[in-house]
Amino acid sequence: MTKKLERGAPLAEQIIAGHLAGGEGPVTPGRLVTVRPDRVYVQDGNAPTIARLYEQHGFTTVFDPERVSFVFDHSVLVADVDMADRMKDADRFAARLGVDVRARGQGISHVLAAEVGWFSPGALVLGSDSHTCVGGAFGALGLGMGASDIVAAMVTGTTWLRVPDTVEVRFTGTPARATRPRDVLLSLLRDKGQEPFLYRSVEFTGAWARSLSDDASASLASLGVELGAKCVFVPDEQGAVPTGTAPGLPRVDFDIGGLQPTVALPHLPARTVPLDEAAGTPISYVFLGSCTNSRLEDIAEAAAVVRGRRVGPGIQFVVTPGSNAVYREAMRAGYIDTLLTAGAVVTPAGCGTCVGTQGPLPARGENVLSTMNRNFRGRMGNPEANIYLSSPVVAAATALSGAIPRVEDLP
Repeated sequence: MTKKLERGAPLAEQIIAGHLAGGEGPVTPGRLVTVRPDRVYVQDGNAPTIARLYEQHGFTTVFDPERVSFVFDHSVLVADVDMADRMKDADRFAARLGVDVRARGQGISHVLAAEVGWFSPGALVLGSDSHTCVGGAFGALGLGMGASDIVAAMVTGTTWLRVPDTVEVRFTGTPARATRPRDVLLSLLRDKGQEPFLYRSVEFTGAWARSLSDDASASLASLGVELGAKCVFVPDEQGAVPTGTAPGLPRVDFDIGGLQPTVALPHLPARTVPLDEAAGTPISYVFLGSCTNSRLEDIAEAAAVVRGRRVGPGIQFVVTPGSNAVYREAMRAGYIDTLLTAGAVVTPAGCGTCVGTQGPLPARGENVLSTMNRNFRGRMGNPEANIYLSSPVVAAATALSGAIPRVEDLP
């Protein structure tokens, strides 16, 4: 059961304490506990693996069909026969279990989780995807888990975990005008590394973090796993997510005053550099999407950049909204028409080409600029492509010129 988050105690510990299965004693860092999640969701990419585990162990049911969901988001437009067979198996498996199903084209699991209220202050949510940490933007303890742990939670309605230590990350100052949350987070990763955050609950604090919109908070939280964090929490102006109020928390201070937009170079998010250091790099494929940057604000910013202009010759600019609701709202606001008029390709909602299970795939040797969260070699389905990461503003500007721009060239 969810409960109001209180000041004065680490948020992860509060949520865990409110979901104990019983008899575990005090919730303290390092302790192993068993908890009852409010929601378990499965994405289509590992649904077939989960189905095989069910078959191997003779499982046939879930603990509560109304609290287990399957989201078909990774492979919306399947162009591979083997993958098509896997998706058909996932369809049949979900039907046998009688669980809640979010069909292809409805959107990314983590975006839908916020829209339908699975992510809410005090909720404990398990997802079969590492970016379930998005839940921290909405005060939820969102935990990504592997197939075996998800199966156990689906069957029993419980899971075990080690209570994480909590660290506060205090942002000070105000970044430059064109700098976005992803620039801040990846700069933090570059400068501090993962060591201060590994298997910790990270509570962001500071005036800048409190000022973020829901869309911007979700973008920041989605990158928590890239820090190595167990979970993250982003504060809000209303105080529903009171981060950094527990006494004695270890703290990492990070000055973002004047921080410029960034680009992550292939093939690691931590290889982040100021935008001007990558300026001039030729790009022939731009992708705007993923659970990091596929929301309405992201699409609005891209539309504002390309309005009245055309995508450069030989440039492929692909836009994939994070959900059907985002897609429809972007249509009503005229953003989709603006993007199409400029020469962008707008696909159905979902994960798009982020993990390379659907097209368009990059060509061998092609330079790609993407708003995804990761640029590991082969991430978009071709290990011979070079993937750079940026914000939607930088991505849209790149689509116009065919090269990564300088800060002074941004609108």
